[in-house]
Amino acid sequence: MLIECHLNQNARDRGAARYPALNHELLDLLRGSNAGLVQIPCPEMHCLGLSRERPAEVSLREAMETPESRAKCRDLAREMADRIEDYRRNAVEVVAVLGGDVESPGCAVHDGPKGLAPRSGTFMQELAAELNSRGLDVPFRGIRESRREAFEADLRWLAGRLHDLDQHTSQS
Repeated sequence: MLIECHLNQNARDRGAARYPALNHELLDLLRGSNAGLVQIPCPEMHCLGLSRERPAEVSLREAMETPESRAKCRDLAREMADRIEDYRRNAVEVVAVLGGDVESPGCAVHDGPKGLAPRSGTFMQELAAELNSRGLDVPFRGIRESRREAFEADLRWLAGRLHDLDQHTSQS
């Protein structure tokens, strides 16, 4: 599963796009592994619309942490968890949840000692909580496009996960 902006940079907040259209390097890796793609709708757009409408004095992070936005993120998290359960019931492995860059208010993924760290994006926190409540173990990984070295490490991690899954599947 991957967030919408990896497939469509137009979903990003104005000025936040790292690529002209989509993240070619990430998608080339996934395409080369014959992995299926499940798009997670942009939680910021889900909560605030494409323009991320909010009062001028309210940051995007603050707008994503309001009770209304949290509730919408929780609803979206339940919908995504339902899909993961459905895939698993039908013998389809979900390799990972591929989140956003380190500053993303909705989709940042930061590791903590027991799952995601509190500075992770609002939606990712809600999705992790929902998956945990259902006993679903799916790794999360932020795709850190803003720092080349970190981005390359993320691609290596994903390539390893895909390779391990391919090895497991071919042995079955």
